[in-house]
This record gives sequence, structure tokens and C-alpha cells, in this order.
Amino acid sequence: MKKYLIIITALMAIFLTGCWDVIEIDKRIFVAAVGIDLNEDPNLENEYLMTYVYPNIASIKEGASQKEAKFMKSTVAHTPFDGSRQLTTRVDKPLFFRHMKVIVVGEELLKKPDKIKEVFDGLGRDPRINRKVQIVVAQGKAKDVLSTKTEQELVIGGYLNSMLENKNLASKFSTQTFSEIMKDLQVSNVSIAPRAVPKKDEFKLSGSAIIKDYELVGWLGEYENTLITLAKGKLTSGILDTYYKDTVVSYVISNATCKKDIHTDNENINVDINIFTEGYLQEYKYEGDTNAFDEKFLKTVEKKVKDKIEKDLKKIVDDLQNKYNADILCIGEHISKFEPDFWKEIERDWDEIFPTLNIDVHADVKVRRTGLTK
Repeated sequence: MKKYLIIITALMAIFLTGCWDVIEIDKRIFVAAVGIDLNEDPNLENEYLMTYVYPNIASIKEGASQKEAKFMKSTVAHTPFDGSRQLTTRVDKPLFFRHMKVIVVGEELLKKPDKIKEVFDGLGRDPRINRKVQIVVAQGKAKDVLSTKTEQELVIGGYLNSMLENKNLASKFSTQTFSEIMKDLQVSNVSIAPRAVPKKDEFKLSGSAIIKDYELVGWLGEYENTLITLAKGKLTSGILDTYYKDTVVSYVISNATCKKDIHTDNENINVDINIFTEGYLQEYKYEGDTNAFDEKFLKTVEKKVKDKIEKDLKKIVDDLQNKYNADILCIGEHISKFEPDFWKEIERDWDEIFPTLNIDVHADVKVRRTGLTK
């Protein structure tokens, strides 16, 4: 009996021991967001302006006197990795990045493809950073976005992350994690990321940045981003407005699917983007012949929304082909998956082929619900 007791005691002593290198949470700085800008000061050799945001743990305590919920520190650095090392000489605790929510990249930095390649390569190699961290592009400086004071006095990293996860706003911008952007750039050389527009006392997420070959080539507005998301088959919710005579009719998309059909005709490549949506009417002026319970009115609204989707999306597609030459609709990826032999023939020349594609948009719109009041 004593023998078994000694063995059990020895095992308990082994399994109940702590880690020798453990660091208590109150002895760490949990970085919530990082901003990376191009340093515009010509007198400094350091090329990057790094901004770090982390919570003020003391403000969480009940009865704490501190008013600021966050701290923000900026430093210039030769590389982004060097920025965190430099900052350790100005703070009293080690920096911890595993719970970081968002990385904000400044507009001017994203116009320098060689620099952004260095930044993304460094992020990909850094074991301290989660690959699912969200990437946001600032229209202007990343520092201006992170320095915004929210009314809720929340740490800006968590605040941004909550906005990105809001499904009701999902169509107005396209959320992208670091791993998703890197996959897009490695597979098709094109990706998009949500745009943050800083204001005086706030910022807003509005549309997306178009990134090609690691360079910012253009912007998508909120409406354009909604249609692109629809054409990629990723739309979860969205609102499209059209006119019936002098009345605005709001059509809320509750379900949407998209199928791409690709076929060759002589030496031309034809692409059909077939969109199907179901939704309901959110707003319209109920009077006269504007009656949501009249089949003729509903068919007219469905036709108007259908025509609007086809016309507006075709215009966006023309810009993608002729202005940006950016395949953010993932047509090349679709061919590589479903026509791999054909893709091998055209892959090297895809940049020259994409602007020549004959792309047609076809929409099928259905109104399923008209509201609670009759």
C-alpha cells in the first residue's frame, strides 16, 4: 500500500509542477493592433513608422482612476520586426502578439511593392503572430486610424475586429486574414482588403483596396464591393435600391448564389456569371399601383433589380479588365480548378488574356417576402 502511495505522490509531483519560463499575464503587454506606415521623414534612415496599440489593464479594475482604456506607442524602424525590439526599450514589460486582432497597412506603403513584400514576408516568418490576424488598408496613414478615440473607450484593435465580424456590414467591405491575402497573391497575384477611412474623431470601414502584385492599384466603393461579393458567391446580406416611377424600392438580399460558366468559341474565352438572389422588400411607398401584393408590381421590381445588377456589375467588370487588369472575381482560379489542362496552356499569359475575356452577367431576382403589413 505504501508503495502505491509513493508512486501516486511522485506522479502528482511531476504533473503539478509549473513551467519554469512562465510569464504571468499582468507581466505582459498584449498588443491588440499594429499599424505599419512608410516613414515620410527624409532625414531618418529608418523606413517604417510602426504604431502599437495595447489595453491599459489598470483601467479594467473596479474603481480605477485611469480614464484611458488603451495605450498607443509609435516608433520608427529599419524593419517592422525591428520596431517591436526598439519599443521594448520604452516599455516595462515584454510585448505579446499572439492575441493581436488587426494589422493596419498605410496607403503609401502599399504603393511600394518591394517594401510590402518585405513586410508580408516578415509577418509570415514571425512565430509570434497569428496567421488569422485581420488585414486592413488605411486610406491615408495607419497611425491616424489607430489613434481614433472611440466613444465606447474600447481598445481600437478589438473595436476594429468587432466591426469586421459584423455580418450585417459584410457586403460593404471584404474581410481578409493575413493567410487569405497571401494565398490570393500567391495563386492569382490579386487580392482585396477592407479600406479604413480616418475622419476627425472617427473612422469608417468603407469598400476595399485592390491589391495586385503586392501593390495598391485602386479602390472599390461600398456598392461596388457589394456587387463584387455577390459575383464571387460570398454575399450573406446586402441591400439594393431601385426606382419604381418616383418611389425608391429597397430590396434586401437574404440568399444569393453565383455560378460561373466558361467556354471557348473559336479563339475567344467566354465567361457567364450567373447570379441568383432571393430577398424581400424593406421599403417602398404604398399607394396607388405601388402595391407589394400586386403581382405586376413585384415582377416589375424584380426586373428593375435584375437590370441594375447586370448593368452595374458589367461596368465594374469593364473597369477590372481595362483599368486595373485585376482578376478579383477569381475567374483564373475557377479555370485552374475545373479546367486544369486548359489553365496550363494560358496560365503564363493570363495578364494579357484577362482583359480580352468576353464576360456576360446574368441575374435572376426573386422577391419572396413583402413585409408584415397588408
